[in-house]
Amino acid sequence: MNMQRAEEGLIDPIAALVARREEGKGQPVPLTAVGVSVTIQGGLALVETKRTFRNQEERPVEALLTIPVPVQATFFGLTARIGERVLHGVAQGRSQARETYEDAVEEGKAAALHEEVLRGIHSLSVANLAAGATVEVSTRWTEVLRCAGSNGRLRIPMTVGEVYGSSGLSEADDLVHGGAATKVPVSVRHNAGGVSLAGVAARSEAEGLLVAEVPSNVPIDLQVDTWKPGLLQGRSRDGKAVELRIEPAGEGDADLNLAVLVDHSGSMLSPCAVTHARGSDVSSHESVRQALRRLAGKLRPADRVALWEFDNVCDPVGTGQPVAPAELPALVAALQPPRGGTEIGRALERVIQSAETPDLLLITDGLSYDIDVQRIARSGRRVFVLLVGEDSLEAMVGHLAALTGGDVHCTFSADVTAALDACLQGLRTRCQNPQATGADAPQSIRATRCNANIEARWLDSEAPAEGGEGVGEFAEAVAGYAAGLALCALDKAAATRLAVQEGLVTHLTSLVLVDRDGESVDGLPVTRKVPLPTPPPVLAHAAYCLAPQRSAPRRLLRSRPMLASMEYRGTPSVSDFKIAGPPADAEDLQFGGRDFAREIDWNVLANALIEGRLDSLEEPVAAFVRALAELEEVQQAAADLGMDPIRLVIAWLASSAAKESRHAKRVARRLLKSVDRKRFEKLVARFDELAELVDRIVI
Repeated sequence: MNMQRAEEGLIDPIAALVARREEGKGQPVPLTAVGVSVTIQGGLALVETKRTFRNQEERPVEALLTIPVPVQATFFGLTARIGERVLHGVAQGRSQARETYEDAVEEGKAAALHEEVLRGIHSLSVANLAAGATVEVSTRWTEVLRCAGSNGRLRIPMTVGEVYGSSGLSEADDLVHGGAATKVPVSVRHNAGGVSLAGVAARSEAEGLLVAEVPSNVPIDLQVDTWKPGLLQGRSRDGKAVELRIEPAGEGDADLNLAVLVDHSGSMLSPCAVTHARGSDVSSHESVRQALRRLAGKLRPADRVALWEFDNVCDPVGTGQPVAPAELPALVAALQPPRGGTEIGRALERVIQSAETPDLLLITDGLSYDIDVQRIARSGRRVFVLLVGEDSLEAMVGHLAALTGGDVHCTFSADVTAALDACLQGLRTRCQNPQATGADAPQSIRATRCNANIEARWLDSEAPAEGGEGVGEFAEAVAGYAAGLALCALDKAAATRLAVQEGLVTHLTSLVLVDRDGESVDGLPVTRKVPLPTPPPVLAHAAYCLAPQRSAPRRLLRSRPMLASMEYRGTPSVSDFKIAGPPADAEDLQFGGRDFAREIDWNVLANALIEGRLDSLEEPVAAFVRALAELEEVQQAAADLGMDPIRLVIAWLASSAAKESRHAKRVARRLLKSVDRKRFEKLVARFDELAELVDRIVI
């Protein structure tokens, strides 16, 4: 399709966007290999991802990878292999873990940090990789299979498409794609009746062992047939035996009374499964229409379903009120073609205000940050989500489903019907949010999620019960999953203690490790953001990018105001400056109120700025720093702090940008290492005022 458009003289905006992101970088990506291993027992899956990072540059680097993850998964393991040594991560409170990591960065020690930046989005940072150094970092997580009868499904996200709106994350933490697709080796050990990978040929190497190579730019989707319910055993970090039992929840007998919201934004033009032959010519939206037409024949006489559709706006199909099954096909036929952006939050709020149904079923690719999760959750409606497409994002919609007692189910290849059936099964049951016994530490907990009934118990004895399963890392997964299930039933203090004890990555805690025995590197590392593999570009994504309502990525729209010239006589003080306009031939030297702190590339220039060198700065910015440093008040403040005036101004600029840039924070931290911070803040309190004057003067 891209080739055809090129021949017609048209531009694929997705390809253009990727090209712009990569343009001028010219740096090797430090992530060189990825491998995934899965173990499935009794309805629980343990997933380990091994990533090999290698620094192919001549200076120390920090590799930073932001990844989509399943919302209901429990992350419990972080290890790093450096040479023959294996280091294990420890859980700390979020701010403490970040501080531990930044201390290691400052000391030049190799370190890794795994943290949750949003529910459903995690970040992995690997710092101080020396030139030529290699480190293998492993992360582990566990999740209950998303069940439909005796079968189950597991999705391992690998990338994501272009997401509508702003995540609110810093540029360093935001999801970014643009990387090349590679082959990822996958191994699956299981005790189920059978396991297959959607759209991928796999081979059986032994009984209960499946291996395959999958593209890195689509999710790894596992279909598990006739999994075996049973007792799983683990051991908590404080030595207690943990029992976990997972059983199918059954079909459910409740009548449906729900509103279905169908996403028909531009991104729904893309096929459900670009990389798979089956259904590759059918758009995600048309696949949804076909599944909804089949739905009418599966409904019971007492069921009632309302139908809505949304892009930038949300409109009812028909009256928007629940109708009998016989009336549903006509409503499905009236669904409009895809167009525009993806404002999921507004759509949900509109339906909540207009349709009096206790349950909502959202059918979408999830490519939107535009959701006030907490506000919608307070409406009291259950929200189920059917995620469509290979580049879908679970983060925001999955969090909403979890908060409201709903669930998320994903399409595999182009099969929307199976995911829709799983949603209906959940809607006909009454999902039970985790309910625990024990205030400070859980003794038992029950929940219904993913169409499975789940029960965990912490035994007083250290001996496990007879007949259970769980060995080594899988026993850790059992204990970790049980602890993760219990967190939302505990208060913040108790939840934090449990997460730290069991080594979990949560909104309260992160995992961090530091190579104390390894050699130290000199200087601050330059950060290399590792882009996710780009999902297969399709016409629908092009339409999505071209939609006039869509906001362009803010990192591509940063304006650069002009710089004003300055004039002073002799050794300057504030009173020596006079206001003057710029020369007629120097329009490009206007300050014009520029925010210089945020124009500096603190990542690339960190070490030069720490040394007080301005030669790598753009000349207007360097001129501003020099002029401010020559002011009498600034020189006096520098003398009082025992600092060079240039470095003092750089430290001030870095401190003012520290909230938005971790690299600026590192520069400030290094420059002010031996300086009393309270004294520094007091002495530079007038710098904003001085900078405003310098901003308008002529040299």
